[in-house]
Amino acid sequence: MSSPNLESTHGALLIGVFVSFFFQGILSLQVCMYYETFFEDSRKLKTLVAIVWTLDFAHLVLICQAVYYYLIRNWGNNAALMEMTIPLDLHLIFLALSSMACQAFFLHRVWRFSKNKLLTGILSAACLTTGILDIFMARQSIHNTSIGAIVSRGCTGEVVAVFAVGAAVDLSIAGILCWYLQREMTMFSRINSLITRIIQYTLATGLATSLLALGCLVAYVVSPNSLIYLAMHFSLGRMYTNALLATLNSRKTLRAHLAPACPSKWADFSPTQSAPVFGMPSENVTQEFQIKTIGGRTLSGPDTFGPMV
Repeated sequence: MSSPNLESTHGALLIGVFVSFFFQGILSLQVCMYYETFFEDSRKLKTLVAIVWTLDFAHLVLICQAVYYYLIRNWGNNAALMEMTIPLDLHLIFLALSSMACQAFFLHRVWRFSKNKLLTGILSAACLTTGILDIFMARQSIHNTSIGAIVSRGCTGEVVAVFAVGAAVDLSIAGILCWYLQREMTMFSRINSLITRIIQYTLATGLATSLLALGCLVAYVVSPNSLIYLAMHFSLGRMYTNALLATLNSRKTLRAHLAPACPSKWADFSPTQSAPVFGMPSENVTQEFQIKTIGGRTLSGPDTFGPMV
């Protein structure tokens, strides 16, 4: 049996593992920062963070075991290099679960802003479709144990659909959130500055995942007979979880940006004056203020924007 092109197959997988280690390290740092800073968050949110970190860690263990099997235990064994391993098959399942958990968080934000059942339902169905396709491909690879068959079959519809639909959904979620945030612009410059920062964070996190998905799609279409796209796909789940943690941890910066201006901005308001759209003075505006959010809900406290934005 002829040896595969190691540079574009197993070499690409090795580089993909290195990059995954890098993103896992950033994710672990963000998780530590989250638990130290936002210990007052709900148990559900803390559990979500723990679950996605655990799924990503399990995914990292699986791809490391697969690369160790190919490049250490069976180096020079062409027959073994051409076979799929169970860990390499299963990694798609853990990646799909992690990605869907993070997408559910962002879809919850879309629902909180829009209250649009049809819009949220369509986006949810698209996210669920990509996850199901990942699991379906994992099942296919378990039954097809040949790497040679994978790299020789060319482009397949399910792989293209996973990357294309995933990128489209991430861009749509980011665009929808930015549109609803832009509608909340007021005459108050500091509130507008805060909204602008939130829009920037939303665009950055949405673009990061969608650009990586598009990169995977381009790599697959340009070089379907290699595993470069799969190596890039290794980091897609960690890109979602890093986007989730970046969104949660950004609340500290956003709160610091808004809170110091509360006394000076709102100190001159009298009880008879109308309050700004996003805020109302309270007895102790330094520690406690109110912000009117999308849909007419008024939330209290310095973490008003919270996980929603």
